[in-house]
Amino acid sequence: MSENKREFDRWVAAISRGGLGHVYVRLYRDAPAWVRDMAVNRYGKGTVFLPAQRSRAPVAA
Repeated sequence: MSENKREFDRWVAAISRGGLGHVYVRLYRDAPAWVRDMAVNRYGKGTVFLPAQRSRAPVAA
């Protein structure tokens, strides 16, 4: 798995596929703008962003 895919996956809280080709994506509240752009590039124009409910948990060092 590429480093970009792993980094993208860390910022995504949930993904679900809906009807009519829509993909519902919930990002963590503190996700950078490039994650949103990557989601649209990956899932297409049918990408719907749901409101973030929480911040991402800190990564253990």
